[in-house]
Amino acid sequence: MKHIKETIKQLESYIPESTKRPDHHSFWKRTLQEARKNSLDEKLVEIDYPIKQVRVYDLSYNGFDDTPIKGFYMLPREHQQKLPCLIIFHGYMGNKGSVSQYMKWLIQGYAVIAVDVRGQGRSGDYSSYASDGMGSWVVKGILDKEDYYYRKVYTDGVRAVDFACSRPEIDAERIGIMGASMGGGITLAAAALDDRPKLAIADMPNMCDIPLMMEQKLEGSLTIVENLLHRYPEQIELVYDNLTYFDNLNLSASITCKTRFSVGLKDLICPPQPIFGVYNQLQAPKSMEIYPFAGHDMNIIEHIDKTIAFINENL
Repeated sequence: MKHIKETIKQLESYIPESTKRPDHHSFWKRTLQEARKNSLDEKLVEIDYPIKQVRVYDLSYNGFDDTPIKGFYMLPREHQQKLPCLIIFHGYMGNKGSVSQYMKWLIQGYAVIAVDVRGQGRSGDYSSYASDGMGSWVVKGILDKEDYYYRKVYTDGVRAVDFACSRPEIDAERIGIMGASMGGGITLAAAALDDRPKLAIADMPNMCDIPLMMEQKLEGSLTIVENLLHRYPEQIELVYDNLTYFDNLNLSASITCKTRFSVGLKDLICPPQPIFGVYNQLQAPKSMEIYPFAGHDMNIIEHIDKTIAFINENL
């Protein structure tokens, strides 16, 4: 136990230096303005779902470059007042899953938007990436920050907030965003780029203190970036520079909403120190759940129950 306490103390004292470039804020301001020039063109098609206490829609809305982003829009069938809303993003190479997995929120009176991230699940990707030689999303367009996959993914996340705020049945003052791994990284970025969410829950988030995360991780999507740089070492400086715009270390300074993180101290994909690096410099109200023997998996009974309680208390 002493070793665990010492490890946590070291993590809590880790303060990395920002790598934010001078045009960071103008880059993202311009990005969101560009995306919002076009209509969301949202489409809802009701699904005849076997759990009759909920109303379920296939959702489509236009993301960064008019790519239709797919998802579920789910509501309690009976409701009298405007609803709080949770926007949920999945992990890398995942999808939004089944309607049934969101019942713990729907039965309590939350609306839920479950998003299939661009290029994954049922969402396509209209972008033509100038650099796309490694066959995985994390390196698509990585040689040009204007073209990079995560520029579009983060913007798609903000557009999900736009959709939620457009719905008359949603209380725009009670929107929470959440996700794990890639979904946790998107959650932090969306909370940084949009001040409307009241709550953000980021479990073992990726894209945190990226240079350190690349150095410490043993598995996961960032290994593909390393493979790219192994093949093309002349691109190292350019890639590291571009990644600063998408690193939650630099984005999260703009977060104003209450934010909860979680880490597993044995996580080989999103190791704890880079996540603590983001957490420690965050100025918004915050908390951290630490699981000493967890890896890259927060499917822990205690953690699930804590998450339910945390959201009920704060949203």
